[in-house]
Amino acid sequence: MPARLIAVLALAFALPAMAQTTTATVTPPRSEVPIRQSVLSTGALRYSVQIRVGARELEAVLDTGSGGLRILPGVLGPTDAEPTTMPEVYGYASGSRYEGVAGRTALTIGGLKGPVPIHLIHTIGCFAELPNCPAARVPIALYGIASDGLPREGFKVILGTDMSPGQVGNPLVALGVRRWIVELPRPGEAAPGRLILNPTPAETEGFTAVPLSAPYALQRGGGLHDALTGCLSNDATGERACGAVLLDTGSPSLSLVNARPLPAPWPDGAPATLTLFDAEGGVAARAALILGARDQATRFRTREDRHAQGVAIYAGVAPYLAWSVLYDMRRQRIGLKPRPPAPAGPRALDGRD
Repeated sequence: MPARLIAVLALAFALPAMAQTTTATVTPPRSEVPIRQSVLSTGALRYSVQIRVGARELEAVLDTGSGGLRILPGVLGPTDAEPTTMPEVYGYASGSRYEGVAGRTALTIGGLKGPVPIHLIHTIGCFAELPNCPAARVPIALYGIASDGLPREGFKVILGTDMSPGQVGNPLVALGVRRWIVELPRPGEAAPGRLILNPTPAETEGFTAVPLSAPYALQRGGGLHDALTGCLSNDATGERACGAVLLDTGSPSLSLVNARPLPAPWPDGAPATLTLFDAEGGVAARAALILGARDQATRFRTREDRHAQGVAIYAGVAPYLAWSVLYDMRRQRIGLKPRPPAPAGPRALDGRD
């Protein structure tokens, strides 16, 4: 997510009128939206989709690691959204913090349209423990979401699609979508990716279901809500760390947090394996990675994170380069399906590997 928008701290206030905007009596039809890849001036990859907010056509960064439709000031016209007086505050692991009010708008994405909650951002800033966050580096007029604090880069709107509940929660769910597939475009491939809303039964075949990791799946909000249970191993040394694994289209890097003891630095070029487990503890899926490869989104570091309960593996974009990822809101699980090997990128492994 923007500026490694991974662990999400949501401080939303009660909004009764909007709490009821998450259901539709009839499941809307299937729709498909292209996912575009862009590159910051630093080389960091970003992924976005085109949406319409009110009457405004906008490119929104697609972030599976956070929740809610959130938009910077100066973008919408006076009739594009209806604000309320209810405060909304939302923050990210980068330290960036957005303050404003909750509201309602008409969202169009692909062939779907309907009323959804929206966060109308008024000010940006940093949490006290991260005073030099990206939101502090440029004035708000030059600031873009997912810009890493680079002036005039990034996006004016973010579409957060994690499955956690929230006052300004997943806008897809507010439209009545209950399942969606994320297929990111990959380096070396010319075609865009796909966001498939309400996929057909044929499109959901072949996915291996993986349950969300407790305790995060039981919490209201929090950036690790959609985490799975798994391990990251250094194939060269045999070192392994296991815990909650978060897949996140907003993070073009790979982080291991709260490992005790912290392993010695894993060098660029080291082969690694990401393993995810099913509900019985068996291996559900594995992917081969090369650490430190920008085109594989595997630039690797270890760190502490007080917001994670125990060891966590922020896997970022890399898993999406190996698998198509199915989100199932009703069953609160994620499905993984191997993609054909890309010219460059992580590779899904089967039982013969």
